[in-house]
Amino acid sequence: MSLSYKNEMILPDANIVHALYEGLTDREGFHHFLDLLRTTHNACAAELVVVRKQPLQIDHLWYAGLPDDFIDWYTKNNMIQQDLVSRYATFQPPGLFHSALSIKDELNVTEDYKRWQNDQNMLDSAWLVVHCTQTHTILLTMQRTVDQGIYHPEELARLNQLVPFIRQAVLLYQQIDQRNVARKTLTSVVNAMPQATLVLNEQAVVIHSNQSAKAFLLEEKLLSVRNERLMFQQNDVQKAYLRSSVQVIRASMGQGEYDADTLFLQRIGRPPLIVLIRPMESTDVSRGGALVTIVEPAKRKLPKAETIGQYFSLSPAESELCEGLVTGLTLKDISKKSGKTEATIRSYLKNVFIKTNHSRQGELISSILSALLH
Repeated sequence: MSLSYKNEMILPDANIVHALYEGLTDREGFHHFLDLLRTTHNACAAELVVVRKQPLQIDHLWYAGLPDDFIDWYTKNNMIQQDLVSRYATFQPPGLFHSALSIKDELNVTEDYKRWQNDQNMLDSAWLVVHCTQTHTILLTMQRTVDQGIYHPEELARLNQLVPFIRQAVLLYQQIDQRNVARKTLTSVVNAMPQATLVLNEQAVVIHSNQSAKAFLLEEKLLSVRNERLMFQQNDVQKAYLRSSVQVIRASMGQGEYDADTLFLQRIGRPPLIVLIRPMESTDVSRGGALVTIVEPAKRKLPKAETIGQYFSLSPAESELCEGLVTGLTLKDISKKSGKTEATIRSYLKNVFIKTNHSRQGELISSILSALLH
C-alpha cells in the first residue's frame, strides 16, 4: 500500500512488527503487540477490537494497559454503544490512523460523555479501521491522557508506517486455522493457509511452500520452482516478477516504502491465474522476504463491484473498474466492455488511487484481493 506521506520516509519499528507477526501464533494473540505499541508510542491503553455493527457490540477484544475489571465492566455493559469515537470509526472504511480530535466536529458529544472523559482523564485517541465487512469492523484504538497530550501529525505518520503490516497480519490471522498452528513459526502459519502460498527469503529464494502450493505446481505448467526460484513460462511475466520481487523484498527489509504487486498469467480458454506478491517483515525464518500467493479464479470467489465499493467507499463506476481489474482486464478491455472512453476509465482509476491511498494498479489489486477474496 502506498501511503500519503511518501516524501518523508519513516521506517517502522522492527520490534513492533516482529511482535505483530508473533501474534499470529501466540496463545494470547495480539496482546503483546498492543502492549509494545502503546509503550513505544506513549499511549495509556491500546485495543484491537472486532465490532459487530448490528446490534453494536464487541465480538472479540485484545487489549493492553487496561485493568481486567474495567474490561469486564466495559464489555458486560456494552459501553461501546456510549463510546462516540468507536461508534463513529466502526462505520468508516479502512484507511490510516486518525486523531479523535480531528473528527470532534462530526461527533455529537454529550455532557455525559464529556464527564466520562474527564473522569478517565482522557484527552485523545488514535484510531485505525483495519478491516470491515457488511457485518463487522476490526478497529485498533490507542488512548492518551491529558498528561500524555494529543496525537501530532508526525506521530500519526509514524503509526501509519505500521498500517500495511497490521492489515496483513490481521487478515492472515483470519485466514489461518488456529487449531493447526502448533509452533511459533512462519512455516506453521503458511501451512495453515488454504491458498497456494510460497515464502521467499531476502534473496528471493523459495524457502517454503505449503501443501496447496506443492499440489498446484504439480498441476499447473505455467510456473514452477527450479533451483529454488519461482519461474514463469511466459517471459514478460518472468521479467515483471523479477522486478516486483526485488521491490517487495526491499520494502520488507525497511529499504523502501511498503509495496505489493499483482501479476496475471494469461491462459487460453480459462481465466488468468493471479499471483499476489506481498512483503513479509523479518521473521524466524528470514531477515525479510515476501509471500507469494497463487489464486485460481475457478476455485475462488473474486470480489464483485458492490462489495468492493462498500469496503473502499467507491462510486458504482469506480467499483466496476476495480472488479474488472481483479479479473485481469486491462484499462482498454474495461473501456470496451463499459462503452466509455479510455480517458474516462483512467480518470476513475485516478480517483480510486486517491480514495485508497495507492499509486499503482498492482498495489490496488493486491489490496482488494487481500481484503475481500473468499
